[in-house]
Amino acid sequence: MINVVGLGSTSFKDLTLEAVKIMKNGNKNFLRTERHDSLSFFKENNINYQSFDYLYDEMKSFEEVYSKIVEILIEKSKNEDINYFVPGTPLVAEKTVKMLIEKNIDIRIINGISFIEPVLASVGRDAVDGLLFLDSDANKFDFDTRRDTLITQVYNKRIASDLSLSLQEIYDEEDLAFVITNAGLDDEILRKVKIYELPRLDDYNHQSCIYIPRAKGKNLNIILNEISSIIKEKDLYLDEENFEEIKEEILEKAKSLSIDDEDEKDLLALSLFLLLLKDNDGLIDLRQIFEEIYKKLDKIAIFLK
Repeated sequence: MINVVGLGSTSFKDLTLEAVKIMKNGNKNFLRTERHDSLSFFKENNINYQSFDYLYDEMKSFEEVYSKIVEILIEKSKNEDINYFVPGTPLVAEKTVKMLIEKNIDIRIINGISFIEPVLASVGRDAVDGLLFLDSDANKFDFDTRRDTLITQVYNKRIASDLSLSLQEIYDEEDLAFVITNAGLDDEILRKVKIYELPRLDDYNHQSCIYIPRAKGKNLNIILNEISSIIKEKDLYLDEENFEEIKEEILEKAKSLSIDDEDEKDLLALSLFLLLLKDNDGLIDLRQIFEEIYKKLDKIAIFLK
């Protein structure tokens, strides 16, 4: 069995009594990384351990590193119980733990304090209204401007630069972001910058993350919600007259559609209105419509070839 233990988000002060008990239980201790302030507890108490930091230098990608860590842990646990320590808590932004769970082996999770708590304290935000938690390799369609967003694993300036470009496709470049490094530690750094300024900072490290408060930018979910609100507030319904008017307008816009025109915006807005009116009147199930559209995507791609 593998005891997977959270070291807490900051220093040895975050260690739980259960974590301390396990690291002293006589099993071999493995650390994903030594780059954590709780390491001082191991050294001061003469607790032996082995870290996997060397793999980060030997492997070409994080994916290779994580796969090798999992491979080693599984092999070591075949003949004896072992302890595996990770920063924060095991089930928050720990890819190796996720991979261990997927291997369906015998593991025991011992929670710690995640880095989310000190980050929220640093930016002074409450997660109760909704917090979107993403990795730095998220694409533009993962973001939702209606929610506060916490982006992890912003290890360096290059990642911050790529992330800034993706964010500017969804947010306004002037929207604000918090860059937090070493959250909860004595040397914590908190900067408030505009999204386009993210690549200008030089001190990103393995404990850097970006927190973006909700913004005014629009996305598809916001548009659908607004259409639904308009239908409700104006008491709109799909009678024969409204249907014919929308149909006629769609056909008219389709006739004038050209490669350098913007009529597709009107076509999309009208089509969404029609779908939501039908859904509101119980004529269709919007979820099933989306599922059917999803199934048609490959056929459309083939047609475009």
